[in-house]
Amino acid sequence: MSRNTIYLDMDGVCADWDRAAEAFLGIPPRLNPINGNYTVTEVEWNRLKEAGHFYRDLPLMPGVDQLVDLARQYRDILGWNLFFLTAIPSKNDVPEAFSDKVLWAQEHFPDIEVHFGPYAVDKYKHCRPGDILVDDRRSNCEQWTAAGGLAVKVNDRSLTGAIAALREDLAKRVSLKNLRDLSLDLV
Repeated sequence: MSRNTIYLDMDGVCADWDRAAEAFLGIPPRLNPINGNYTVTEVEWNRLKEAGHFYRDLPLMPGVDQLVDLARQYRDILGWNLFFLTAIPSKNDVPEAFSDKVLWAQEHFPDIEVHFGPYAVDKYKHCRPGDILVDDRRSNCEQWTAAGGLAVKVNDRSLTGAIAALREDLAKRVSLKNLRDLSLDLV
């Protein structure tokens, strides 16, 4: 039997892309009402691309240590796999994005391997029934759920709701595991 996996998105979940973009550009990213994602203009994106190693130097999201600790409990208590599942820019126009994201993860969370979609629209292809994805993009969450997984959506650039949802899910799974272990002990 293969193990389930919990995947954590990087940009907007673990790495604070929006805060870094705002600091670099001097203006905050804007919410796109059509897809619910934060966005920058093409001119702003071109400036970010020229920043050099933008993804490597992203700050941590507030609360990410608590989120990652919960994800590690899926791994350590339940025996799940734990990976980052991230994407490269949709036009693949930031050549260092791959290496920068891996370097970022190695610096901040060296025990978590990085997997690439490679694009955001491909993330659902990593889903097996029962797998969990924590992501800030509505479309990724919808595709993940349609593929049979559990999607935990990060809302309003805050991890609070996602942490609460994961904490509740983990508690249920640990209780079920303890019941199974107890019933095996009785046999």
